[in-house]
Amino acid sequence: MKGSGDDMRDEPVDDLRARQERELSAGYALASMEHALAREAFHVGVALRQAGVELDARTFVALRILEVCVDQLIDPSHAFSELVENGSLERSVLLATELLERDAA
Repeated sequence: MKGSGDDMRDEPVDDLRARQERELSAGYALASMEHALAREAFHVGVALRQAGVELDARTFVALRILEVCVDQLIDPSHAFSELVENGSLERSVLLATELLERDAA
């Protein structure tokens, strides 16, 4: 049985480098998305709070993801499963919640 280390040794250097660059790029894109969703939830939350309406950051983030899924013809159940599994959804919600709590203080 080969481990992941064995797989990397069998992979040509150029292919390994390309795979690592794709993984790094995907990680950066996810982190950027998480922060963008959180910032948007924060700004909308502040505007709604000023109007007397409280925003649940989780609902806002979920609705924005759903909106993108509909726009891009992506299966929302698959997108949500992936984002929950990799922690992106929760990180966006936590960051937005933290920003909203700081603003309310």
